[in-house]
Amino acid sequence: MNKDDKITILGVTGYTGAWLAKTLSDAGYTNITGTYRDAQKMATLTKLLPNIHGVQADLLASPDQVVIALTDAQWVFNNSAPFTGQERTTADFVRTKVTAIDNLFKGLARAQTAQKLIQMGSVAAIDMGIADTSVTTIDEDTWPDLAHMDAAYEPFVNMKVREEQRVRELAGIMGLAVTVVHPTNIVGPSYTPWQHDMIYAYLHGSQPLVDGPMDSVDVRDIAGLELALMINPASDGKRVMGLGFTSTYGELEAIVRATLSEDKITQLFGTLPTLISAQTALALWQPIAYTSFYQDQAWRLNPQSVLQTKYPAFYHYQYTDAQVTFKQALQKMLADA
Repeated sequence: MNKDDKITILGVTGYTGAWLAKTLSDAGYTNITGTYRDAQKMATLTKLLPNIHGVQADLLASPDQVVIALTDAQWVFNNSAPFTGQERTTADFVRTKVTAIDNLFKGLARAQTAQKLIQMGSVAAIDMGIADTSVTTIDEDTWPDLAHMDAAYEPFVNMKVREEQRVRELAGIMGLAVTVVHPTNIVGPSYTPWQHDMIYAYLHGSQPLVDGPMDSVDVRDIAGLELALMINPASDGKRVMGLGFTSTYGELEAIVRATLSEDKITQLFGTLPTLISAQTALALWQPIAYTSFYQDQAWRLNPQSVLQTKYPAFYHYQYTDAQVTFKQALQKMLADA
């Protein structure tokens, strides 16, 4: 990948997309185009990264505009997460994701210049809904058992698995190299002033939170991982987990309380959720112990398994201290509040 090759980032103003644009810029890449939906956000990002060229486009709402962004692009990162807002059922979510991927590959076929695609997935397409609970190590060869999914998991896991399957199918037809990145909980400071990470998602609101393992990856490492995979032909055809460190939700809440005053906690999150121990949660779920949801949670909360990538040589993680990443994320949230 030459420094002046055209690179296209779909979803450049998003949480991961903005960090990817900065990572590429810092690495000396000079010909970066990104798609966006919100013109004001793109204007702000352009002030931070003046070398980025924006194209207002959406894989669902304006696929023809996406073609403009893809024209002459040799290296494509799909960090976008388009939805219509009308999804209600599992079939709706799957249809949306498949349609977006179909439109992406129609654009790639029209442009006819792409050499490789990095597709953003989710670790849910690897480690959720595991049928064989005797498994102790989960790696990139693991897939959810979609035939035995309960409603609590069904929409998200199904849509991410079907999305990846469609990417692989169409890439195979086109003969396009593709790597699918499957991050765990993405956390860390936002590059832009409008993003919230999974810390906010978990702590905002008053819903109880089960204190179990919190497998995470710093957003800056996801950007670095994407670049490393793009320039490494050995990653072609692979699905690669993004896993920087494992903490717990209890440790996260403790760091929040140690870092922020009560006033600042209220400002950012409102009332922090009540933490429920894994043992208490499993006891409360006993009436549904026959479900795959319960079986998956019991196996996950004990814990009886670990996530482990098959490809540690693909990328060396820079941000592996949960406390540092969590604190930097909180400080950025306060600065942007």
